[in-house]
This record gives sequence, C-alpha cells and structure tokens, in this order.
Amino acid sequence: MTLIQIAKSMGLDTRALYQKLSAASLDAAAQEQGLAELREGLRKILPDIQDQYSAKLDENEYSRYWERKMRTLHAFQVRTALDAIAHVGGDNLVLADIGDSSGNHAAYIKALEPRVSRVISVNLDPIAVEKVKAKGGDALLARAEDMDLEGVAPDMFMSFEMVEHLSDPIRFLHRLAERGKSPWLLMSVPYVRQSRFGGRELDLPLDALPSQMTAEELHLFELSPRDWLRLARISGFVPVFSRTYRQYPLKHPLVLTQPLWARLDFEGFFAVFLKRDLSLANRYTAW
Repeated sequence: MTLIQIAKSMGLDTRALYQKLSAASLDAAAQEQGLAELREGLRKILPDIQDQYSAKLDENEYSRYWERKMRTLHAFQVRTALDAIAHVGGDNLVLADIGDSSGNHAAYIKALEPRVSRVISVNLDPIAVEKVKAKGGDALLARAEDMDLEGVAPDMFMSFEMVEHLSDPIRFLHRLAERGKSPWLLMSVPYVRQSRFGGRELDLPLDALPSQMTAEELHLFELSPRDWLRLARISGFVPVFSRTYRQYPLKHPLVLTQPLWARLDFEGFFAVFLKRDLSLANRYTAW
C-alpha cells in the first residue's frame, strides 16, 4: 500500500499528508538539483508570491505546500533565464514574458541581472495586466498569438508554462520565428514522458467542471520533451540548450514520491532555450 492509501485506511487527512510529503520532496529536490540557494534568494526579493495565479490560494495550503512548489519552480525558471540572458549578451536588454500573470519573474530577473533594463509582461487577462502594473511593471493586454510584434520588440522572448494552454502552439511559435524581432525564445512546459492531448480535467464530467474555464485553467497540449522539440523545429526554432527539473530527488528516500507526482501533478518541468532557424519551416507549404 502507498502512504496515501494507508492514510485513507486510518481516516487521516490525505490532502494534508500528500502536501506535507510533497513539500519535503520539493526541499530534497531543490537541494539535489542546486536550486536551494537561489530559492532562498528569490524569497528575499519577493517574500510573498500568493498572487502568482488568478485563483486565490488557501492560506494553510500556501504555507504548507504551494509556496515551496511555486518558489522551487521559479528558481529553476530564473536560473535557466539567467543562463539564456548570458548567451544572448549585451546591455540594456528588453525581455518579453508572454503569459506572465503576476510580474514576479520580471522582479526576480531585474533584481539579479543588471543587464536587463525592462521586462514586458503579456497576458490576455486584464486582471493579470493590472496586477503587473500595480507593482510598477510593464504589461500589455493581448492574446499571445496576436501580440504586436513590432511594438513589442524585445531582445529575448520568454514563456513559462504557457504554450501548453494554447489551441495552436505551432502557429504561435511560427509567428514569433517569422516576425519577431528577437531570434531567441526561452520556454518551459510541464514534463510528461508520453505526449497527450489535454490535462486530466478534460476527462471529468461536465457537472464537475466550472461553467466557464479560462485559458489559465486548461491545458490543451501536454507533450514530451522530444515532441516539443519537434514542434519547435517545424515552427522555426532549434534548441541551444535544454534541461529538466524534477519535483522529487533521485538520491534520497523521497524518490518514492515520483509516482505520486506523475499521477497527481507533474514529475517536473522541461525548459528549452531556442534560436530562430526557419530552414525546415520554410519547406512547409501550408502556412
């Protein structure tokens, strides 16, 4: 029996147990993957990140689980972004964070990388845009697929856990490759071993779903790293580097949480830094 099954048989609060176990897994994973120090640094830059998502988080669950989950993922994303920025080079860099819902990544990066002078957040949710502006950030109200690529002309595009929400990620990426000023794109997505259409919510009966679902609440494409790279290539990008973050450790007893992560959340997240290369895309005649 699993720990969750044992807890159920004993009448214990399985949600609380799962979250405590997951939090311990995240701490061990952060230590093993060299993210613990940066995670602490991010806490000093932004002590409170409860506004990361549009949906309000329960205070107890935030303290017990969500803060660690979000912050450790942020450490992975920010470390990858800093490495990508170093590759791009230059000064007074402008970044565009497509799908940003809070301005938190912009605050992290501007605090840690003096070569970045501006980060423009792009989101189709007016609440997210106002949230960013209220923090003094730059934000543009626009669909990712329709954003003004002449007005928003950054040195590097970024997208963290956004493309899996799009109905047509190929056309989105191809438009960036063909018309975007910058040849550089950093994106991260949930890690799955086998590609699938949509997330688990698509299997739920209608009466278990809200009457309306926002783009933030619904995953349409959850692809394996290999398939994301294929999708990027046909769209007009090739990888410069990629890396995977696991939400569980490998050299620790909590490696046993891997099946729980895979079943109830994601094993981790996959990030790839891309450079424009239209060699294959230009051979495709159906754009």
